[in-house]
Amino acid sequence: MILFVSSWYPSRVNETLGNFVQKHAEAASLFEDVVVLHVCFDEKMKGKPTTIKISKDEPLKSVIIYVEKLSNPWKRFREYLSNYRAGLRLVTHLYGAPDLIHVNVVFPVGLLFVFLKAYRKIPYVITEHWAGYLPEYPSKLSFLKKLLLRKVFKRSAAVLPVSDDLREALQGLGFKGNYTVVPNVVDTKVFHLGPKAPKDVVNILHVSSLDNNQKNMSGILRVMRRLYVKRQDFVLHVVSDGNQKPFVDHAGMLGLDAGAVKFHGGKSTKEVAAMMMEADFLLLFSNYENLPCVILEGYACGLPVVATDVGGISEHVNPQQGRLVKAGDELALFDAVLFMIDHYQDFDREMLHTYAEEHFSYAQVGKQLSGVYAAVLGRKA
Repeated sequence: MILFVSSWYPSRVNETLGNFVQKHAEAASLFEDVVVLHVCFDEKMKGKPTTIKISKDEPLKSVIIYVEKLSNPWKRFREYLSNYRAGLRLVTHLYGAPDLIHVNVVFPVGLLFVFLKAYRKIPYVITEHWAGYLPEYPSKLSFLKKLLLRKVFKRSAAVLPVSDDLREALQGLGFKGNYTVVPNVVDTKVFHLGPKAPKDVVNILHVSSLDNNQKNMSGILRVMRRLYVKRQDFVLHVVSDGNQKPFVDHAGMLGLDAGAVKFHGGKSTKEVAAMMMEADFLLLFSNYENLPCVILEGYACGLPVVATDVGGISEHVNPQQGRLVKAGDELALFDAVLFMIDHYQDFDREMLHTYAEEHFSYAQVGKQLSGVYAAVLGRKA
């Protein structure tokens, strides 16, 4: 059995946080017996006892433990360790002892392998998604955090960053390990090609958290304003479960009404897929990234992309798939969007979908993960 543990995972507290980890677990479950264990702090549980949600639904079984978020960080961490220890016992009781543990988003869940002896006899592999290791990230890792993380990485059986750029960043920080890049995954049964209905405007789609420091939504809006002065044959659709009000207000200040920019709030996975099938191209203007799932999902729906050349994006965007610009270069973004409005139909939708199938589908990524597990455990893949 493969036990997934992760610092981020979808829960009742945040339904989308770490959904890329859930997708990796689902992909792995095509080839392996997978169980997810996650401890989640819930600020609404003040004074309430710990609750446990057990899901035995196939193919992905899970144990989610909800605990009160204590104000004292050291007491909070002890509670974290204690509940993971109890969770491991429960998982072992329900499903047997894990053969291997797959650690996702190493801090803080990876510290279990420093402090909990019960875990030390079980091999583990690491998948990292966090942008905090990148040189462009606004804040830097503390000396103590680096020291602890180096121990976690060094003891791992394999390290599986989602992009080559992230691999270089991790190695640059002195995190030693047996590295293999395994990308993010797309459910191509949900994200796929669909019929295109005739329309009078070009539909541009942006899907993100709206964290302005990372996603630079304010820069996108300034470019949309400049573009809207020139032509009105496009609409930017913005999907996010983040706080969109500041950007709604900013769009209004720039004179961008709903005919130019439409904010849709949060959407389910299936709703995002439906919007991608109606869109003509995808737009990102991030200051830093690893490998955004939204680009891979866009490919699966046949969408070319306009994005910044940051993180691992350039590893999967070439002139047949879209256009790249430098982070923060609004003039370059204006030119790229202008080009894409006139030329999105020149991109081969079938080719984009096939690329997603061959590189990011559940079957492809699940097979890669299963191969890593087999190598670690010394069994045939």
